[in-house]
Amino acid sequence: MRSLLLFGPLLIAPVAAASAASSPLAGTYSANAMEMAAGLILGADGKFRYGLSYGALDEQAAGRWREKDGVVLLTTEPAVVPPRFVVVSDAASGDGALYVSLDEPDALGEFTLTLAVQYAGDPKVHYVEADEDGRVPVPAGQTVEAIVPDLPVYAAPYVPYAVKPGGRRIVFHFEANDVGKADFRDERLGVEGGELVLTRHDREIRFRRGVE
Repeated sequence: MRSLLLFGPLLIAPVAAASAASSPLAGTYSANAMEMAAGLILGADGKFRYGLSYGALDEQAAGRWREKDGVVLLTTEPAVVPPRFVVVSDAASGDGALYVSLDEPDALGEFTLTLAVQYAGDPKVHYVEADEDGRVPVPAGQTVEAIVPDLPVYAAPYVPYAVKPGGRRIVFHFEANDVGKADFRDERLGVEGGELVLTRHDREIRFRRGVE
């Protein structure tokens, strides 16, 4: 597990003046659990800073916070621009097969290219790993109606690209934008005694005052 010290430049330096806050909730908080470390600052000026390391995921956020009906609400400012995949070329493949690749092969780091696929007549999204040459294995009798690369670790809006009939070679470009920035919109933290409780990535994160 990584230490909260990872968040030192992000979370600790700005807090000195904000710790003695007019709001009883303002101050510095931290949370540590198996494979997870997190930090949160609620400033007396109504601004917050947040950081989380959880397995392969690292995220941060900054913006405004407020109290309402006994809970803390976080809103990221400025608004997050989500990552996305955009098509840079789409041409006939010549052999009737569907191929998908990235214009920058290392854009996903160590992760292999996995695709979110929709088949004709099937509303479900299927996740398919491309072959080494980019060929997309398509089950017999199925026709790919829409496709887009799947972003590993981080959430991204699902924006499918319609696939033309016949074999195609489609090349996507990955725009990282604000990947790794938490898109809080009145994100709720419960107040339980001296702890702030955030449900995030299917985990309950309990922030306690001070830096562990």
